[in-house]
Amino acid sequence: KALIFDVRNNPGGYKHELVKLLDDLLPEGPLFRSEFYTGQVTVDKSDANFLDMPMVVLVNGDSYSAAEFFAAALQEYEAGVVVGEKTVGKGYFQTTYSLSDGSAVSLSIGKYFTPNGISLAETGVTPDLIVTVDEETAAGIYYGLLDRSEDPQLQAAVNLLK
Repeated sequence: KALIFDVRNNPGGYKHELVKLLDDLLPEGPLFRSEFYTGQVTVDKSDANFLDMPMVVLVNGDSYSAAEFFAAALQEYEAGVVVGEKTVGKGYFQTTYSLSDGSAVSLSIGKYFTPNGISLAETGVTPDLIVTVDEETAAGIYYGLLDRSEDPQLQAAVNLLK
């Protein structure tokens, strides 16, 4: 009947997985834009098939990268409501190079943009419904120790879907 996606404390993930999921959820149109510092631009697009049902995305200050872009895409398409606290604002992508001593270095090689062409770098996603939690509640959410009925962000999402 409805979906709640919880991307709180989510460090992100792979672009191709994000695009695959968004393609299933959103109607035809742009999903995600990548701009390499070399000037190369790629735009991932959705086909016309999509899931038409109420959706809410839970976010917080520890929702990074692909998690933020997931929330932003649903918000921009008005396909879902974003609930929680402002995200961190990571809009760059990296590549990792292994070094001969076994260590590695990651270098930023480009910038990501939402379907509407907005960079989240240093701005993040502002929820449609801001629901803040104190440090103790945030720790309970992070460690999975908080009963669902005591999670004010989750309860706000459930109430939106009623």
